[in-house]
Amino acid sequence: MYSLIVLAGGFSKRLSNVFKPLVRLKNKPLIEILLSNLNELFKEIIIVVKYYEQKKAIEKTLHHRISITYVLDDGLFEDGPLVAMYSGAKKAHYHKLFITASDYPFLSTYIVKKLLEKLNDYEAVVPIWPNGYIEPLAASYKKMPLIKYSYEALMKGERRARAPLNYMKTYYVNVYELTYTPEIVFHNINTEKDLMLAEKIIEKFFSREFV
Repeated sequence: MYSLIVLAGGFSKRLSNVFKPLVRLKNKPLIEILLSNLNELFKEIIIVVKYYEQKKAIEKTLHHRISITYVLDDGLFEDGPLVAMYSGAKKAHYHKLFITASDYPFLSTYIVKKLLEKLNDYEAVVPIWPNGYIEPLAASYKKMPLIKYSYEALMKGERRARAPLNYMKTYYVNVYELTYTPEIVFHNINTEKDLMLAEKIIEKFFSREFV
């Protein structure tokens, strides 16, 4: 059994400083798309936010009846994705975690399950592109090593999601080993241009799912 941890506390300066989880793609909030894609795989869903107001905004937006646990960032550390990862991992009940940001609308249970299954011999499994770029916010982790090494990294002033990977037994899996279309699967929304491209991807490949 697995826990899904969604990092949903961010505002996007490149998207007019809006609350990114509620950005609409084909009239659906990004976080709703993500959860609709993945919820069947997980016994536990944890959404990490920075403020109570963000929790209320997400609750009002989600239409499906999924049991969700909300967690606020650990107040001992400054903002950053690693703080959110650490906060979510501490709350999780299961040993194997999948951690993602709310702005990956094309992640599928098939890809996520592959990443979780590869955890058996590792403490983290992270997609990597041929150019060396990694996807630590669309990756699987074992709970206790992630908590331990995230805390140590945070105490050293690290804030990046990739920081604990330097200390964990990590398997970097080529994105093309996971899927023939990683440009779609790992497409995330940071700018208006990204949003427009996602709309084009939907029109070409996913039109029925987004009706």
